[in-house]
Amino acid sequence: MSPTATASGAKLNSSLGGSLKNTGDIFASLGAKYGIDPALLAAIAVHETGNGTSNAVKTKNNVGGMMGKNGLMTFSSIQEGIEKMASNLKRNYIDKGLTTIEAIQKKYAPSGAANDPNGLNDYWVNGVTTYYKKFSK
Repeated sequence: MSPTATASGAKLNSSLGGSLKNTGDIFASLGAKYGIDPALLAAIAVHETGNGTSNAVKTKNNVGGMMGKNGLMTFSSIQEGIEKMASNLKRNYIDKGLTTIEAIQKKYAPSGAANDPNGLNDYWVNGVTTYYKKFSK
């Protein structure tokens, strides 16, 4: 692993909590693997999971609110959950030109989505941006 990824992982670790605690190196290495800023991966995961405290991350290792045919997807480990989120972001967002938090939100967590009855997606851009800025300092 490169020194930059290690430093990035250590920096992320200082803010990651709950089930995400000490996963900074995973975000850093998978960010490098998929060509995605680790701060963005971590920001989405922190926002989606309430910094590692949601039932989805605690019971399904789902760090990105990823949905499948039968609802929330389940992964065998936090690392697998982070990898699937990174892979999904790369293939279905970054590679299709959706490279800003605002552009990603329109597809990833659109306002008015059927699976968002409380309108929480309206706060996605602000939440992810806040964490991203914190992790990018």
